[in-house]
Amino acid sequence: MSAAPDGSPDTPAPEPAAGQGPAWVPSDLDLEHRPTVSPGKIVTGVLSLLLVVAVLVWGLPWVVGVNWAQIGAALAAVPAWAPIAVALLGLLALALEALTVRTAVDGARYPSALLGQTASAGMGLALPGGSVLGLGLLGWILRRSGITVVVIVTGIIAASLVEMVITSILVPLLGLGAYALSSWLAPTGVSLPGALWAGLVAVLGAVLALALTVIVLRRRVLTRLLRRFGELIPSRYAAVILAQRDALILLLRRRAAALLLPTLAARAAQWVALLLAIEAVGAEVPLLLTVAVFALGRVLSLVPVTPGGAGISETVLAAALVGLGVAAAEAAAAMMLMLVATLVVPLLAGAISIAVSATLPARRGHSSSASSS
Repeated sequence: MSAAPDGSPDTPAPEPAAGQGPAWVPSDLDLEHRPTVSPGKIVTGVLSLLLVVAVLVWGLPWVVGVNWAQIGAALAAVPAWAPIAVALLGLLALALEALTVRTAVDGARYPSALLGQTASAGMGLALPGGSVLGLGLLGWILRRSGITVVVIVTGIIAASLVEMVITSILVPLLGLGAYALSSWLAPTGVSLPGALWAGLVAVLGAVLALALTVIVLRRRVLTRLLRRFGELIPSRYAAVILAQRDALILLLRRRAAALLLPTLAARAAQWVALLLAIEAVGAEVPLLLTVAVFALGRVLSLVPVTPGGAGISETVLAAALVGLGVAAAEAAAAMMLMLVATLVVPLLAGAISIAVSATLPARRGHSSSASSS
């Protein structure tokens, strides 16, 4: 009898047959087919895009108190380097996120991870609820590169947990800390309406979700849950879940830094894009407060009204910049620049990746090892 990663007794999974995946993987758990988007999803996506446009066209000027002629004038005064710089930073963020996927999926090549991650990100922004479809698309692309299903599933779960820790917990905490420190250092204090409560709610929700995840991932707890729901979960699926859990824990322990750092760097690249956008319109915002504004934007990106919070984030952040003393037209122009890095680039890169992935031949001769290096 072997020991599981947490020290509890465990029965080893059956060995795979030659050229096949592990015997405990259900035959219907495969990523052989490309995820399809239903006509209903397409209609919903178009409606969501129209909602984003409506929020930007009517909501943004109304909230900050200017018209599009003034915003257009502010954009026309932006240096030519600014849109290029924020676009490159948007691409850098995608490239760094793909590095996390490459690290999480043992045996994956970086080009496949990049193709899959950009396609997944684009799908998540294009459709309401597109994140699930995006993950399926990522798995399908990795499967076509020859990676086994169990390795892909473990890697996707690990990358998703990393994203939760960085974007939903660490970034809001940094924003709250920067906001509190700025308020303490400023002689008259600073006001960022709603930022404190939005950050607290986001952090508490994410911490609760992470805590529940950690509890469920304890092998004894998970085993008891599987036994309790034995009538709903067939024994072969229970074996899959436990084996995936063990592989996930081992991966997180061995590669924690390599998983966390690229995603953290991706968020830093997006923050730099915000700094450049503010600089490009000629505004001045204390550095600590830019961290708070960025964190507020990441919190708002979790709001499910529009995919990725597009339109809503930019409108609220423009109002926040106005509250910090930035002229209304310049604040709106800065957010339109930021939109290039957070929406336009991921959508275009995702569309290209989806198109390219459909043309690439599958590599069925290669099989990735499930072991972690």
